[in-house]
Amino acid sequence: MTMDFQTWMRAVWTSIAEPTETARKVVARDVPREALWTALALVAVLNVILIAAAQMLSPVHGAMQEQAIALSPFGLAAIIGIFLVLFVFGTFYAGQIMGGTGTLPGTLAIVVWFQSVSLTLEAIQLVLVILSPSIAALYGLLSMGALVWCFMNFVNVLHGFNNLGKALAAIFFALVGTALIAGILLTLLGLGPVGGMA
Repeated sequence: MTMDFQTWMRAVWTSIAEPTETARKVVARDVPREALWTALALVAVLNVILIAAAQMLSPVHGAMQEQAIALSPFGLAAIIGIFLVLFVFGTFYAGQIMGGTGTLPGTLAIVVWFQSVSLTLEAIQLVLVILSPSIAALYGLLSMGALVWCFMNFVNVLHGFNNLGKALAAIFFALVGTALIAGILLTLLGLGPVGGMA
């Protein structure tokens, strides 16, 4: 199945406007696990490209990420990749602990799709930075709210909670666990800010 720009943007809009239905379709697709892990790696690489583009387009944004980009692109991709992998497992296990019924492949599919939507919105914001930084800033706040709403519904469907508050709690625990484990792991691997600047 081919997907042109208009079709993709329609899919992104639908993910935000109808996150529950989108989540059901994403989980039901039953994409091979190997393909999903490959897609997650691609998402990590695209994140690095967007960070580099943000530095070129916005000196302020670039200054904020100067320490991160001091790492090699491969190091930064590794950091983002590790975080994403841990977040997949964090979202899966946090939901399971709270009585959710989601599967690991389903969680992986949800995270990959969500990250794809998020990257699209970030790319749009980069374009807006060129046109109007103030509009880009407002758009950034709105898109952040839309993404939180979107992922809450994704997790709610994934784990069958039927409770957005419970989904939000699962996301919170997943993020905390991911941050803690990622911090320890990156320090051991020498990929943290200190290791990257040495």
